Amino acid sequence: MRKIILALFFLGLFATTASAQKEFASIELQMRNAEDLVTVADDEGYVCVYFFQGGNLNFRLLSPTGKQIAQHEVPYRFSQDPQILGTRVTDEEFIFYSRHVNGRREYVRPFAINRQTGAFRSIQDQLLKTERNFTFIGGFGDKEHFYMLYTDRKYNLHLFRDSDAEVAQLERRTFEDKMPRARDRDSRLADLIYVYPDMEQSVFTGHHRSKIYARGDKIYMIFDGYQLKGEKNKATTEILTLDWNTNQTDYRTLPFIEQKNEPVFNSFLFENTLFRVQLEKEEMKLMAFDFTTLQPKKEYNYQGEEEITIKATPVLQRGAKSLFSSDKTIIEKTSKVMKKLASGVPAITVDNFTDNSIQLTIGSYEAPQRSNMYNDATRMVQTPTRYMQTSRGLMLIPGRWVPAYSIPNYYLNSPYYSRYFYDPYRRNNTMQPVGPGTSTYFRAVLDGDNLEKVSIDKDMVPLPERIMAFEEELKPEPDFKTMYRYGDKLHYAYYDRKNRTFRIMEFALGDKPQEQNQQQ
Repeated sequence: MRKIILALFFLGLFATTASAQKEFASIELQMRNAEDLVTVADDEGYVCVYFFQGGNLNFRLLSPTGKQIAQHEVPYRFSQDPQILGTRVTDEEFIFYSRHVNGRREYVRPFAINRQTGAFRSIQDQLLKTERNFTFIGGFGDKEHFYMLYTDRKYNLHLFRDSDAEVAQLERRTFEDKMPRARDRDSRLADLIYVYPDMEQSVFTGHHRSKIYARGDKIYMIFDGYQLKGEKNKATTEILTLDWNTNQTDYRTLPFIEQKNEPVFNSFLFENTLFRVQLEKEEMKLMAFDFTTLQPKKEYNYQGEEEITIKATPVLQRGAKSLFSSDKTIIEKTSKVMKKLASGVPAITVDNFTDNSIQLTIGSYEAPQRSNMYNDATRMVQTPTRYMQTSRGLMLIPGRWVPAYSIPNYYLNSPYYSRYFYDPYRRNNTMQPVGPGTSTYFRAVLDGDNLEKVSIDKDMVPLPERIMAFEEELKPEPDFKTMYRYGDKLHYAYYDRKNRTFRIMEFALGDKPQEQNQQQ
């Protein structure tokens, strides 16, 4: 009897979790690499799914009700995989942008799918007016434009943007370098990511210390915790503004913070408010600044074992899994909260919770350890067998066993040349970290106007936590997942490798699970 009661209890618990969302679409995808999937949606609910496989461009177009409208498998005229740098949604089409390099020439290769009919359109390649000393930083696209960012040896920034007349014709602006030198050359641009509206609200995405935002005709690049030359044991938040219309560069900073080696603070721009969180073992400080004037708007400060009053959820730790333990741990002791939160790189993200409130994710992310065997330079590696041209014809030189340190890293780490070396002592996937890393965080809900704490109903579970609870029920963990929104809905899409199916689950923003159950 006791076992029956427990079984019914867990069955009811799972039913509550599962019914907090509904399936929007499910389509079969016979693909090998789920990482190649790209999804883009418009405000009306049309969804375009893209992946590259076997030399073909594959597309699926879904209607706002989740039904498949069109399916295409287009032979690509080049054998090279078109790495998608960004997407755009125009009045009529979904635009996909990729970059191609041929010697010193760089091209943009766009192609498009009609939003209503699913018709495919190939767009002529566009040659970029780059120079020899240009270094590509990255590409990104928003609702209005697609951008490509370069830098040169003099630290100037070169920004390419599609014109209003033609989506594939990129114009260029050069912005003069106005930032002081950092202690590590090019350290700011090495970790630069684009913050897009549907970015996952987690400390993994928020821990990057270099972020770029597109707002109309202005690009904001914000850097946190990089020590400048001449500033000993101090760092700050740097704001670099690139104005496309005026071709002007503006550089601003927030007040400096004491920092020796590891970063102790990070920031996130939400609408016209810049949030900065500072995490140390005995202190946590959250400040909000007016982004136009950089004047402080609100401050929360907690010391030692003081309770963090703005928490809307407990402090959670994910990824620190040991033998016979869960992947998720709730840190209940107040004395351990500050220490755990400051165990990695500080991180913060901000998003809408309801129409008049915002949700903050505050914590830290500790990157996973990499394989030690990969760094073992004394391991034995067999060189490839070669043929040498001599006066007597071809001579066979068999491969031999040599220590890894005797071979230049360029050959061992190159995706092309490394295939010719027999390296049995090198672990599989050594270029990838071991494990997902450790995320320690909590959620806070604040009023959108005065930034005061908002008390929420216990049933009002923050949407990221509902999605994580749904992920925990998926066995095995999906190889690919993405999120996007339209209207007041958010879609969580993942690839089910076992069934070769791409599934899209629909969540409602700010809904209570009970209310959503009644609607279903």
